[in-house]
Amino acid sequence: MSDDALTVARRAWDYWVAEDLEGFLSCWAPDGVWTMQGHSKISGSSRGVDAIAKTAQLAFELSGGTLKARPLELVAASDDSVLGYFHMDGSRPGITLDQDGIQRMVIRDGKLVSLHNFWADIDQVDAFFD
Repeated sequence: MSDDALTVARRAWDYWVAEDLEGFLSCWAPDGVWTMQGHSKISGSSRGVDAIAKTAQLAFELSGGTLKARPLELVAASDDSVLGYFHMDGSRPGITLDQDGIQRMVIRDGKLVSLHNFWADIDQVDAFFD
């Protein structure tokens, strides 16, 4: 029996907060899709674990290693869907990132199949990750 959706979502967040990319990727289905709102270098849909890894690595690289994100609230919306409210911050010369976002995770058979992130201030996110 696979873990429930909320357990998988919490595990994925635990790995992300710990900056454990391998652990984070282990939560994904091989054909999972991570979609980021906006027009920055990390925006769009990353399909498959390799593309998801590249997006995560790029986000940390563009932030100069300062990117931090943590969940503020995770709620099971249905048997396979989790809604999350999170905070993200980082800084690099001349620009800072400090804002909240929301996300929807869909989990099937104990693996993330999709994750959509939406930002409170998309212009700030686009500028930070450009």
